[in-house]
Amino acid sequence: MRNFNGFEIDDIVPSTNRNKSLSGNLSSKINSFQVLCIYNQKIKPSDNGSEESLYKNIIQGNITNMPVFQNNFKSNTFIIWEQSYQENEKLFINLRLAARNHLILRIGENIVGYLIKKYEDYLGIPIKTHSKLNDKGFIDHLIQKFDSILKKDTFLNENLIWEDFCNWFRIYLTDWILEDIESSIGFSEMEKLDKSELNELFYKSITESFSEDLAFMEKFTKIINNYTLAWIKKVMSLMGIDEISIEGIMELLDVKEEAQLDKQSGLVVKKDITFTLIDQGNLLVMSNAPYQLVREALSKKKFMSYEHTPWPTVRLSKGSVEGIVQIIPCKYSDKGISIDDTTVQKAWSLTKELSELDVDIFDALCCFFLSKAKHHKDSIEIHLDDLLSIRGLKQKLGGSGRRGGYEIDQRQQVLKALSRVQSLWIDLEKAIVYKKGKPIQMKLQGRAFIFNNQNGDQHHIEEQPMEKKFVFTIGEVFSHYLYGSGRQVALLPIQALQYNPYRQRWEKNLIRYLSWRWRTQARKGDYLQPHKIRTLLEATGKEMNERTPSRTRDRLEQAFDTLLEDGVIAAWHYEKWDESIASTNGWSRIWGNSTVLIEPPVTIKEHYRPIERNRKVQRKSPEQPKFMDKQRDVEHIGEQIRAIRKSFGFTLLQVSEELDISVSYLSNIEREIKMPSNKIQTRMIKWVESLGGNLLST
Repeated sequence: MRNFNGFEIDDIVPSTNRNKSLSGNLSSKINSFQVLCIYNQKIKPSDNGSEESLYKNIIQGNITNMPVFQNNFKSNTFIIWEQSYQENEKLFINLRLAARNHLILRIGENIVGYLIKKYEDYLGIPIKTHSKLNDKGFIDHLIQKFDSILKKDTFLNENLIWEDFCNWFRIYLTDWILEDIESSIGFSEMEKLDKSELNELFYKSITESFSEDLAFMEKFTKIINNYTLAWIKKVMSLMGIDEISIEGIMELLDVKEEAQLDKQSGLVVKKDITFTLIDQGNLLVMSNAPYQLVREALSKKKFMSYEHTPWPTVRLSKGSVEGIVQIIPCKYSDKGISIDDTTVQKAWSLTKELSELDVDIFDALCCFFLSKAKHHKDSIEIHLDDLLSIRGLKQKLGGSGRRGGYEIDQRQQVLKALSRVQSLWIDLEKAIVYKKGKPIQMKLQGRAFIFNNQNGDQHHIEEQPMEKKFVFTIGEVFSHYLYGSGRQVALLPIQALQYNPYRQRWEKNLIRYLSWRWRTQARKGDYLQPHKIRTLLEATGKEMNERTPSRTRDRLEQAFDTLLEDGVIAAWHYEKWDESIASTNGWSRIWGNSTVLIEPPVTIKEHYRPIERNRKVQRKSPEQPKFMDKQRDVEHIGEQIRAIRKSFGFTLLQVSEELDISVSYLSNIEREIKMPSNKIQTRMIKWVESLGGNLLST
């Protein structure tokens, strides 16, 4: 096994069963040659020729491990014999330098993509929301910067490195072609050929392989790409990029100065909320039916008047849930609800002011609570500006280019939205909650969120000073869905909050509906259940435009395309829809009853995979291998739980929810810092048994 430039060749190229006699006797008869791959600079891998797509790949962190070459070199790969090379040496040297420079540039693109992806993971928000890194010109500047570094300060500037690779690969390529010829005419026939005949046959075979043999081209390009990726890893290791700190990443990406300005202004003395709440572009919100129904009521703004109540009301009905949600202003000085004409008028005034901003604030509060609360009855404290930050809004610039904070109008809008959310009163006549894994029907009522002052008394949020933090907790209705095995949460793409609440209502509502449906489908793992067009229109709060239904269709498809482009969905397409129907009278009715398939992104499916896996494991036969050795000592229960958790791909958060204990407590148990009580041990045993395994007896 030959060591080449710091790594083993056979780690890059799978070894073949070379005929030693063939290599020794015939390889030496093949004239020296060069392989010239003319790469079209306008064509970028995996993006069908779009430079804009390449830029998107970089800012989305998709460039790392991207192939340097495509598998199609048909008509632009040439074999040049040494004699021709020498006769046109200057020309071919220039071509080789151009190819070398192109390859180095691609390596630079990979490194920039890697750094941006690491920085995006640290931020916890899509990089396209970043003022600098969303600029194509700035990305080009970064790539050129690394291109210069690679050419100046790394082993890639050494001619010997490139010559060594070319010589090795030429030998390897010669062996491949000779082996192909041998399989075609036999070794004995090959030995009968003189040198010129062998070279002529070799040239014909290698030319045909490059022009017609797709399997050969796939193997050829795979080796080049693997070799280049090995170079990338070595360069990153030598530059210390593979173990770089976030501060180092910010410095290499030229974004450190921005962070310093924010720090000096005193506005970013803490880690921004978007750094801590967003996981791979997703927030965590509740997924129970009442939560979804209240969210839809806010968005659709269909509060009505009913005889038995003066308050604006929406009836809630879905599955086992029956009840109402109302707008009832919260008077912080009262223990109960005071009914008078002024208060009722205030309620109807609040109803008229409802917008998608209220739904954003509703989801944001839920996300904050789930991320910060230690238990379902905890109260948490956040800053008013956190609600602006999580929606992707930028602080205005102050003097000398420093951040000056959010505008007064922006904060006023959030305060008013908070006041409307605080006014939500939920009354469920029938609801199913889970206690100790068993469904229980209950009557529930209360506010969606409760806001308190520093003394713990209920506080009217509209009186909140703009520069202060505020304290809130989840209401009694929703708290029943947040503990034990009944805990119901889902991932919500951050775009649901960051799309414009007026111009992108379709996209926002589709995200919320789809994310809720994906969570309900997660246990079966059946994400490709068809969605009826009328149901999706209902989810957006829109109706078919009967006069010009094509406008409705165009707007819905535009929303699908936006979600696809922004990575919120992985794919969408109609199911059994015949486009010719659209040219007939009354087509809109048929279209409304047609269905589409919408696939969630990989991050969503991977997050919910343990739920699906849990279901499948329970169906395994009792003859499956046991998880644990029952003879092991109880003191190692934490070690066993960790092994089981990792084998199924569960996170600490997921298992802690199943066991109804905190993440930190579970972590301490796994590290054997703490010994679980008998009660917790019993839960652990039942949990493992639900997976089809056995844990030691307590």
